[in-house]
Amino acid sequence: MHPRDSLRAVGHDLAAELRANRPKDQLSASGEVQTWHRTSGRLAEGRVSDISVQWGQATAARYVTRDTFLHRSASGFAPTVARLGAKTATTAPAGLQDTGRPPAWTEPGTALTALRELEQAARDFDPAVAQVVVDFELAEQDLCVVDHEGRVHDETRLLSYLTVRVIARKGGRVSTGFYTPGVSGPLSGIDMHAAGAEVARRAVTGLAARPAPVGRLPVVVAGGRGMVLLHEACCHPLEGDEVLRGSVYAGRMGETIASPLVTLRDDPTVPGAVGSYAYDDEGVRATPTTLIENGVLTGWLTDQESAARLSIASSGNGRCTTALQPPQPRMTNTCLAAGTSTVDEIIASTEYGIYAEHVGGGEVIESTGEFTFRVTNGHLIENGRVTDPIEETTITGTGTQVLRDIDAIADDTAVGAAKCGKFGQWVTVGVVGPTLRVGSLLVGGTRR
Repeated sequence: MHPRDSLRAVGHDLAAELRANRPKDQLSASGEVQTWHRTSGRLAEGRVSDISVQWGQATAARYVTRDTFLHRSASGFAPTVARLGAKTATTAPAGLQDTGRPPAWTEPGTALTALRELEQAARDFDPAVAQVVVDFELAEQDLCVVDHEGRVHDETRLLSYLTVRVIARKGGRVSTGFYTPGVSGPLSGIDMHAAGAEVARRAVTGLAARPAPVGRLPVVVAGGRGMVLLHEACCHPLEGDEVLRGSVYAGRMGETIASPLVTLRDDPTVPGAVGSYAYDDEGVRATPTTLIENGVLTGWLTDQESAARLSIASSGNGRCTTALQPPQPRMTNTCLAAGTSTVDEIIASTEYGIYAEHVGGGEVIESTGEFTFRVTNGHLIENGRVTDPIEETTITGTGTQVLRDIDAIADDTAVGAAKCGKFGQWVTVGVVGPTLRVGSLLVGGTRR
């Protein structure tokens, strides 16, 4: 039997077990059967290292009751995980079944050919490029999810995600450029030449960097990857479990919480974006959820458990890294609606501030949205013009204030990719949106 046929057969067996074993006080239930192949590694100095090739299978059953959430999982194909009294479901899981060879596009040799094109494009950009490092993750998942009605849905999810770092050196100065292209498809969906040239441009430009200013300043954030600012600082408090824990947006549905310029959606249907899927990990069909419309809070992101506790329908945002972990309410693709200004108009109306081309990792308190992020490729804005690059700096604020202080949104839109961790589970997320300006953020300056 073909591995995918085995997967579907187990999915239907799991659906039958879920129907037969429902707790008396059940509010909802779901199940998942999953197989995956994942290849990850690093390309540096033309060679691939730290290669990891993984494959696995898992089966899970989840029950939401009036008082609790029950998640049972096992490695392998084991529909009996749905039997709540069966100790063997987790202590002696079914053995792994043969899933066949890894998909050809995820094999290291195939990936190396594409990644070397990226490296060469970066080196060809300027003689100052000294090092190119590419961390890559290529994954293919086949899964069957059983929804609350007992229906079985098949899906295949593909992922190509790169973290590219280019180091440039000239005259004793060193600068680093960052870029994180990704796509829900094979590596052929990423323009390797364009990616290599772009990250090299950022690195070489940084060789002329000035010290970053210090103080509260307007910050213009580039579209695409820059939407990480909204994803991390503003949207985590809108996830159902955070709302139940008393986030800053709990009990505020229908209130104005943002600038009237802001319309924000979570959309798992964006073609090619790394957070997209057809069904979430609890079998709920993927649909866009409007979180903020013209500044007004209109929605939360929920899985089955948080939706049941909030007495609303699940928004289809139950996500997990694999079926071995319980689903949580997670963002998919954070999408800010485009505005009516041009980027040039926004820059021209900014007398003095910074332009943040790449917003990187930092610290966020998810319940409140308090944050500090790194700006790794930034520029000064002086007298309405983007001028010199600045050294790496930080921006600090709170998500609630950021939403109110967005005073300009451009008409351009870009699609970016990032990774998001929550309670030990990491998933890829899309960040989709235009250039925007936050009227005031604390810029941390440059340490000496």
